[in-house]
Amino acid sequence: MPTTAFFLATPDDPISRDHALWNDPLPERPSGPSRRSGEDAGAITYGDYFTAVSDFCAANGWHAIIAAASAKLARPVSEAELTHLSVFLEKHGAFYHPARLRVDIADQTLALVVNVAVSEAGRQTLPDEVHALKRLNTQRPFGWLPTVYDAVSEPVPMFLGDWFDGFHEFHLTRQTDNGGLAIVVWDGADTRRLLSQSQAADLYRNAAMILTACYDPLTTGQVFPWHHAAGDFVVRIDGDKAAAKLITVRNHAPMIGSTRAPENERALLDSLVDFFLQMSMRMRLDRLDGVADLAWAPAGCLAPVSDGFFQGLDLTGRLSGFPESFPSIFRQYFNRHDAAGVADRAQRVLEAFFDGRSEERQVIDRHLECHLDGIRRILARRE
Repeated sequence: MPTTAFFLATPDDPISRDHALWNDPLPERPSGPSRRSGEDAGAITYGDYFTAVSDFCAANGWHAIIAAASAKLARPVSEAELTHLSVFLEKHGAFYHPARLRVDIADQTLALVVNVAVSEAGRQTLPDEVHALKRLNTQRPFGWLPTVYDAVSEPVPMFLGDWFDGFHEFHLTRQTDNGGLAIVVWDGADTRRLLSQSQAADLYRNAAMILTACYDPLTTGQVFPWHHAAGDFVVRIDGDKAAAKLITVRNHAPMIGSTRAPENERALLDSLVDFFLQMSMRMRLDRLDGVADLAWAPAGCLAPVSDGFFQGLDLTGRLSGFPESFPSIFRQYFNRHDAAGVADRAQRVLEAFFDGRSEERQVIDRHLECHLDGIRRILARRE
């Protein structure tokens, strides 16, 4: 039987039963303070958390871990090969408290994650996410999303999936030299790593491609909700290139306000316009350094977002049985809209997807006209 060790974040932060935090409740929101154990008798403690994750991993002869290891190594793995499990409490998320796993198997180490639903929002979301990930990975088996290897609903809802080693959370940040916006990668380095313009373009292009390729034009099914501020996408730097993956799919369902699938070609194209506008606006929203003020990404992201959209549209169109000309058909249809027509559709999207009193809506409203002008110019040039 493998040995097990628990850590708060890094190997320098071990935690066990004699640790001061063991009996304290977990924070239920990002950056939230930990309450003392007497403040909420029903709360899940750090000890409860690590014990539940460990029990889940060890259940049924380490069935879930063995299944994941066998899939990742493309060969049968036995319990006898498991030598050690390290469990790291990665972060306090709004939906999950992810536990990063390091699984030692003979002379190899595998990275996995157990997403633990401590909050009520997480408990409600987790079943939908497990279903959405399984379905999308079957329909689009391209490695963009984590595989679900096992899930339980009791005593704490959680599921085992892939941890994308080498990929890191990222956020918009202020540059110290000129105050402009750039993307900082949370890779644990002592000095901040900022993406170059070309790396940032790769990131936005890949993220837009993944979201669009997961959009179903026949049903308007899409990944929603998602937020850069929540760290839903992660990035890996490879030389002067950058790659992205989507680490969470809280739901994949028809577009908000849709009561039935598009009835005809025009309705299908109208829904796709709405998806493109919504995705492009949301792609520009983030919180500075992940926790500070809401920020609006520079206009330089618009061209790669549009490129990624058309790459994804080509793929999802082919998967839906559409002709190769489908992306061109959409571009021509979009370009038939004048400025007033695009603005009208954008307002309907805002009303459907963004609370009018929210900070996100206020930021979008301030930038919307320039955003739509930029999109129209980019698509017109590519006619």
